[in-house]
Amino acid sequence: MTIKAHYAGLATGIVSMATVLGVAPAAHAFDFKLKGQVNRAVIAADNGKSTDAGLVDNHSSPTRFGFTGTQDVSPNFRVGFEYVIALATNRSSEYDVNGSQNGNAIENRQANVFFEGNYGKLTFGRTDGAANSTSKVDLSGLIDLGGGSVVDDYFGGLSFVDGAGNVGPSLKNGYSNFDALSRQNTVRYDTPSFNGATLSVSYDQGQAIEVAPRYKHKFANDVKVEAALDYVDSGNQDKTLNAAGNFADDSKQNRNSSFQEFGGSASMLLPSGLNFFAQYKRRNYSSTSYTDGASLDHAQSYSGGIGYIFGKNHVQAFFGQTDDLQSGNSQVRNYGVAYRYDLLKSVNMYASYHHLTGDNLVNGDGSSFKAKDMNVVFAGVRAKFF
Repeated sequence: MTIKAHYAGLATGIVSMATVLGVAPAAHAFDFKLKGQVNRAVIAADNGKSTDAGLVDNHSSPTRFGFTGTQDVSPNFRVGFEYVIALATNRSSEYDVNGSQNGNAIENRQANVFFEGNYGKLTFGRTDGAANSTSKVDLSGLIDLGGGSVVDDYFGGLSFVDGAGNVGPSLKNGYSNFDALSRQNTVRYDTPSFNGATLSVSYDQGQAIEVAPRYKHKFANDVKVEAALDYVDSGNQDKTLNAAGNFADDSKQNRNSSFQEFGGSASMLLPSGLNFFAQYKRRNYSSTSYTDGASLDHAQSYSGGIGYIFGKNHVQAFFGQTDDLQSGNSQVRNYGVAYRYDLLKSVNMYASYHHLTGDNLVNGDGSSFKAKDMNVVFAGVRAKFF
């Protein structure tokens, strides 16, 4: 199928679904609400040679505000929209020891219209790709708040240094939980829930495809389980194409220019408050190279943790590792503990400690880089409003 035919088919499908499901809406306006949060944090880091602290916005769950609205078209069908803007000052993912503030960042996170009924939900516009968050299933309550499989969003800008104080690769160059393609300009379809099971599929700009089955269930004995799997083909995203659809300049392709991803994560919460999570993702790359020019074939990431919830308190111990992302034999590890206290339901205070190691890292010219271990405290407050 040609690209032209592919896009024509998509457009026809969208119009057809709206025609099949649609009924002329009532004349009154959408019911809408304001929502958002402020999530500020501090990073206190020791990279093995220097110690510094930064006052940042938690990039894993940033400060934001937005509007959502819905309108019933018929008893079993509604139309809605979502518009969300992130307003981050000094993003945590860009902070480094002895660095200055990285300024303000405005990000359009959601700008979409959706149609929802008995046959599922169709979303058109900017929203989460179908597989977003399939690496982050975690019932501890600490994902995005210092715990879980996330590290690069918390403080991925921190650089490893060697014994002489020379600056080497950053943490995010060697560690990732490979959480699909995040927010996209896309067409996404989500099936209804079948006894807790759903399937999400999206076609993203750049000819990328995401598929994600999910499962969520609470058993009669109050045991909760959640799981998510994914398959992602990044298509031509991050590739430099000319108007004819040919690669304009292969030298401009970066280390994430083309990949297929698969894996997922799962979590269990017991009535006692004890909980567990596990995550595994693999990416197979094509026509992609490391920073030193060597061919990048694949990389993998895995993590796990055990937690406990009692009253307003959440605690978790976790481990994560990413292999072969920074070099052909690199290993970057994260050992940590995290704690959250719910001052109010909408106000979460959190703190975490991380010990980070990097083995078999290389400089841009391919020479060996012996990284010192890093120790990081990441703490903050998230206040939500609805």
